[in-house]
Amino acid sequence: MSLLEFINISKSFSGVQVLYDISFSIEKGKLFALVGENGAGKSTLMKILCGILNEYQGDIKLNGNKIIFNNPREAENAGITIIHQELNLVAELSVAENIFLGREPTNRLGFIDFKKMYAEAEVLLRRFDFPFSVETKINKLPIGWQQMVEIAKALRLKAEIIVMDEPTSALSENEIKFLFEQIAQLKKSGKTIIYISHRMKEIFEISDEVITLRDGRFVGKYSTSKINQDFLVSKMAGREIKTDRVRKQYHSTEQLLSLNSVSVIGSNKKILSELSFSLNCGEVLGIAGLLGAGRTELLKFLYGTDNSGFNGEIKFLGELFKPTSPTKSIKNKIIYLSEDRKGEGIFAELSNLKNGSISILPKISRLGFIQKKNEYKVVTKKVNELNTKMDSIFQKITNLSGGNQQKVLLSRVLLINPKLLLLDEPTRGIDVAAKQEIYELIDKLKAEGMGIIFTSSEIPELLSVTDQILVLAEGKQKALLETEKTNSVEILKYAFEE
Repeated sequence: MSLLEFINISKSFSGVQVLYDISFSIEKGKLFALVGENGAGKSTLMKILCGILNEYQGDIKLNGNKIIFNNPREAENAGITIIHQELNLVAELSVAENIFLGREPTNRLGFIDFKKMYAEAEVLLRRFDFPFSVETKINKLPIGWQQMVEIAKALRLKAEIIVMDEPTSALSENEIKFLFEQIAQLKKSGKTIIYISHRMKEIFEISDEVITLRDGRFVGKYSTSKINQDFLVSKMAGREIKTDRVRKQYHSTEQLLSLNSVSVIGSNKKILSELSFSLNCGEVLGIAGLLGAGRTELLKFLYGTDNSGFNGEIKFLGELFKPTSPTKSIKNKIIYLSEDRKGEGIFAELSNLKNGSISILPKISRLGFIQKKNEYKVVTKKVNELNTKMDSIFQKITNLSGGNQQKVLLSRVLLINPKLLLLDEPTRGIDVAAKQEIYELIDKLKAEGMGIIFTSSEIPELLSVTDQILVLAEGKQKALLETEKTNSVEILKYAFEE
């Protein structure tokens, strides 16, 4: 008997059908990769399983018994939990409070036993070499460590079925390796894992079987050992997707940005140090490093978000430059796109149109009023250029898949016509086809003379997209490498340097 069965599952949002009669089963103690392009229905199906969405057609059976969950707590009580792609943490609560949220230990008087909670959280996080106090607020952690807290929270529940929705999207190679070791232990103990990922390498490394969805429909279930990447991608897309690409170069002698012996100081300690590099117009600089190496911190510093002081010299278009605020950076056509799409990117309550136009309101307004026809024309043109899939420009952005949300955000920043584009993990959590489209967009922007600084946890991605790669470790510059003359081994060697 199967552990879990989906029987003719269908789901609609506001009259738009997103899942069509999905049926398949999974067995105990295996890792099932659930794959498909952005918008294929993967996250929606898993939200149904975990009680986040409870209005749907069809049946779900657990150990042969029909189950209906009205909320995630009921699913957790039945042994099913989910690690979300868009982190489901409370920013103003501490690490420990997030891990035990709703299940806090109490003393004899019924009050929360903080001492016990902190102690148990420390034990749980010890396996992750967690470098922060468990009393630290979540919003003080980098996104990668927030991901680790989300994983620890799910492991604490000791669920029998664990859904992992893009769990490695913010992790570096080292952290991914560690997570896979944890997953192997979970499988040995009989746990069943449903693993959503767009990273082909991961799918073939850790999964036992692959379940494929396309456009809200079940395509097939395959033994991983009997298929290859080309077969899987064709099943996901319904067409051939070319995944190997030739990195394009556009030579320019015009220097856009340079840093000379720059160290960044925040809260009386160095955040970044010994930074010396330059970027010409039409070039892409990749930033490599492990979790906590300072990749995001560098981009946020250049954008002026943290008001950090610094030593050294920065020049932008030949002039001395101090990144003191995002407003100043935007005026200089320096634009930042955060890796934290949910927390720092989208305006969840606004439409695709408003999310796209918010960067250019002064340009499309007259006498303080938005010219709606112009707003519609400009934003629609840009999102269409990026092949954004949506039912309507007027629908809420939260109704889009993660990849299509990312395209709306890219549209927003490109409408400003930046000279320097700071992209923090821009392909995080998006599918193979959407990644290729973003790579092609980067090539186009390079050809137009734009400079781009690009962080990624995936070294092969950096090697395929960039002209130079800056390697950071613990906030220090360890190497500045020419992409065509380096490789993954050399990059990792520098990334692990102390």
